[in-house]
Amino acid sequence: MLAASTGSAQTPSRPGVPPQDAWTCPLTHPIKGNFTTYSGERCIYHMRGGQYYSKTKPERCYATEDDAVKDGCRRSKR
Repeated sequence: MLAASTGSAQTPSRPGVPPQDAWTCPLTHPIKGNFTTYSGERCIYHMRGGQYYSKTKPERCYATEDDAVKDGCRRSKR
């Protein structure tokens, strides 16, 4: 009797979590990541207190700036 292979390749988990709703990130992950197509960049992240933080609808939320960078984002210039 041959046993079927049940092993699967492990993929590294992606940093961050989905937003709570259209405008809000969880308190544990307050950095808002916004994936763009118009700017030619993959992702821009916004920190609390930034000019566009309250105007940004997050697509991904991060606990740290390092997590956002690991996911391909750069910090907002404003």
